[in-house]
Amino acid sequence: RMPLGQSLFWPPSRCPSCSTPIAFWWNIPVLSWVLLAGKCRQCRSSISFQYPLIELITGFSLMGLTYFWLQNQAIISLPLAIAYAYLVIVTIPIIVIDFKHYLIPDAVTYPGILLGIGLSFIPGDLNPLWSLLGSLISGGLLWGVGFAASRVLKKEAMGLGDVKLIAMCGAFFGWQTALLGLALASFFGTVAGISMIAFRLLNQQRHIPFGPFICFGVIIAVPWGASLLNWYWALMSAG
Repeated sequence: RMPLGQSLFWPPSRCPSCSTPIAFWWNIPVLSWVLLAGKCRQCRSSISFQYPLIELITGFSLMGLTYFWLQNQAIISLPLAIAYAYLVIVTIPIIVIDFKHYLIPDAVTYPGILLGIGLSFIPGDLNPLWSLLGSLISGGLLWGVGFAASRVLKKEAMGLGDVKLIAMCGAFFGWQTALLGLALASFFGTVAGISMIAFRLLNQQRHIPFGPFICFGVIIAVPWGASLLNWYWALMSAG
């Protein structure tokens, strides 16, 4: 629904083929798809395996995050745990939507920015000023890079969805972590791009969406950013 600009809450779930509303007891994640053998109960048309697959990935992700937080709650603040969980969960639809439609929905990023600033009022890692600065600095920097690249290349080089996504990450984790995640995203994106060019999977009509790489970069930067920076500086010093 998000790529089409439709509400996530209304109308209720319905069959994509016959538009018959789906009763809540036939809309239980994974289980209903299995019981219905992957078909609509009304018209018997096939329902994509994408639905239960995303539900499974989301469920296991939440379980893993909950277990990790319970094991480390003495050193992980509640605001950080909520922010990290939000980023991990929204990464799943961002991957699917950005690869299919080259779009990062505002329905994901705008609430995330507000959530990040709101969480900063809870004692933890960031105060409201640093959360706001994190959003403005990281989003503003990426917008500036995209604007400069667009002027040089004479075409759009950076979507505003990516800018809003990194701004959300800055609101959650601060500009330092967001920019480290952005650097990692650039590295991962470059490796993926070179690999796709080598296998002739990339051309002028097809480009790689940057949003999923931003998500993965920040997901890695939050828990392991300090260790990565220490390793990098040690490597530079040895060289």
